[in-house]
Amino acid sequence: MNLTARGWTVLGGGIAWCAVALVIGQRDLWWPGLFLVLLPLVSRLLLAPGSGRLSVTRQVDPARVSVGETVRVQLELDPGGISLGGVARVRDRLPSGLGEARWFGFAAGLGLWSQAIGYELRPAWRGRHRIGPLDRSVADGLGLARATSTVPGQSELLVTPVVEPLANLRDASGVGLATDTTLLRTGLGSTDDVLIREYHQGDDVRRIHWRSTAHAGQLMVRREERAWDPSATIVIDNRARGYSTRVHDDRLEWAVSAAASIALHLLGDGFDLSIVTADARVLSPHRVGTGREAMVLDHLAELTPDRAHTLREALSACARGAEGQLQVAILSRVDTADAAALAEASRHGRACWALLLASSPELDASQAATIVEAGWRCVVAGPGTPVATAWREFGQESR
Repeated sequence: MNLTARGWTVLGGGIAWCAVALVIGQRDLWWPGLFLVLLPLVSRLLLAPGSGRLSVTRQVDPARVSVGETVRVQLELDPGGISLGGVARVRDRLPSGLGEARWFGFAAGLGLWSQAIGYELRPAWRGRHRIGPLDRSVADGLGLARATSTVPGQSELLVTPVVEPLANLRDASGVGLATDTTLLRTGLGSTDDVLIREYHQGDDVRRIHWRSTAHAGQLMVRREERAWDPSATIVIDNRARGYSTRVHDDRLEWAVSAAASIALHLLGDGFDLSIVTADARVLSPHRVGTGREAMVLDHLAELTPDRAHTLREALSACARGAEGQLQVAILSRVDTADAAALAEASRHGRACWALLLASSPELDASQAATIVEAGWRCVVAGPGTPVATAWREFGQESR
């Protein structure tokens, strides 16, 4: 507990008053001076009961949100003892991604009291954020003394990347990629199974499979092709060298949002999915059953720049077992070693699509040409481009 600037001023004024009264020999003038001296000291003593232990219960609802969504924080304060009044202020300490911390003031009543405070947050950055501890300041009614303290305890808030709805795979690619989720398998498990899918305008009527048509109630056609489960791999280039040294780089945030949007879209289309980061770590949510979307978002929420220098290991992990699958790479910067790794990976994928994060027109054109030469379709995009728009461009390229 300390005196405020006002308290020190009143105390100094009282001492000066008493000194003047003593010099001029007017002892009757001591009393006003003595009152001014005692007032801030008594105020300081009166704060003691109310500046003790404070119990805080914090509820964060919801505890998991996407960037830009609203979060409600509710504080329940209990001083755990008798208060002699005063004015209290509290604030939760917040990381930069959750905005600026605000002070909330209220009158601390006499005796036992409790106080409920609620406020809202709108997270600007993804990540696992911690709310708290709580800073407290209690002052007397005259503002002569103040006690400050920090109440320990934190609450966690997980902020996931923004997810944009994307066009379905057939519309976006312009081709079925033989991965239609409506594909039906028939046959006896031979090497070349007979695949049955819905009839599309222009299909050869000689390929109509009448037994399946009767069973499904709509025209179905035969497709002689090796059976395979739709699968995809997303490689996200999170190498630190491709981004600025700021705490949050807009290009990296766009890349993570793009990865999240594409991943959830493919999962929704029935794909088995793997996500590979620059350090060659692989996340395969299809192996854990339910909660795949949440697993992907939680993983990407905490993705940070990596010290890896090349994408060779990541693309090698992508290529392993990638025969006939869709490969999507979200790239920040491509060098000669990366181009060679991209070329090798393209030999294994059925379709290879690359999103190149925009940098400068000249560099973008050069790097896009390198990616295309490696056997990938390339779309240049960045923070100013909706992910859905970039995704649709893959379909436009194929027409």
